[in-house]
Amino acid sequence: AKPEGNFRSIAPVLCEGKGRIVVGEGTSFGFIEDADYWTSYEFLNVRNKDSQIVIGKNCQICNHFTAVSEGEGIEIGDNVLIGSSVTVMDSDFHEIDPSRRIGGIPKTGKVTLADNVWIGDRVTILKGTSIGKNSVVAAGAVVSGKFPANVIIGGVPAKVIREIDVGEK
Repeated sequence: AKPEGNFRSIAPVLCEGKGRIVVGEGTSFGFIEDADYWTSYEFLNVRNKDSQIVIGKNCQICNHFTAVSEGEGIEIGDNVLIGSSVTVMDSDFHEIDPSRRIGGIPKTGKVTLADNVWIGDRVTILKGTSIGKNSVVAAGAVVSGKFPANVIIGGVPAKVIREIDVGEK
């Protein structure tokens, strides 16, 4: 897949698959002063013709980012910050039942990260997740489910830790 849009690639970006990748103006991939800069790349994979990854404007995506869509898609808003070694998936990729793991139909669900979300290092975001605007996801979290705007999320599994007072110092 060839990405559409006017973005900046500081680290190598590998785009694969049959679907659509759209990246907003001012978005940058990679950060030279961050871990894994010299040994990693960004990986965007849209596995099916209907799969899509849409990334908004002015996002900063650090090193070793992986986004894989084979379901309803991944949508990332504007001004989103994504730390190192973050993975976002809109599918389970395999069924749970051992008799259907190979060749079965996995569960899928659209992933949505609203505007101004900040994702910490080593976060995994699973199918069907929605994170509201201005929210922060703590490093190392495994995120699944619906989360409101203006909250800090963390843990395994992730839960709301506290609300963010907009304008707090």
